[in-house]
Amino acid sequence: MSDRYTVERIMEIISIVIGEKSSGKPLSKINMDALQLRGFTESEISAALSWILERDAVLTQEDKAASKENSFRILHRVESDTIQPDAWGVLLSYVDLGFLTNEDVEQILERCMLMSEETEVGIPEIRALVAVYIMHQHPLPEVGSRRTLSGNESIN
Repeated sequence: MSDRYTVERIMEIISIVIGEKSSGKPLSKINMDALQLRGFTESEISAALSWILERDAVLTQEDKAASKENSFRILHRVESDTIQPDAWGVLLSYVDLGFLTNEDVEQILERCMLMSEETEVGIPEIRALVAVYIMHQHPLPEVGSRRTLSGNESIN
């Protein structure tokens, strides 16, 4: 395994899968073996797919469309001094792919500003913030209607 944090690796998988989904390919047709060939573990892939399925269930098409609709966020000077341009690009790519809404971005930017006293926010930090935000934003589905994988399952 690489020395990168697992959260960052999971967010990378999410980016890849959502990118393929946005080109019209259904989740069932995405080649998961290619992800393993890139060095991702089965549990990382399963975790990423669980997040995607859970997020798709929560975000309606209206939410996704509203985020893309004629909006453009410009960083305030303090924000641009805190957030590295590449990290801002990653965050915008999640919005463009429909994985985050504009409201999500505002929440994540607030968290970035809280981190700014300790460190400049780069790509690893933004991916970690997005991961934590997504994991804790919505309550888990009701018992008996589980969409999240438990870690020992795989999706083919």
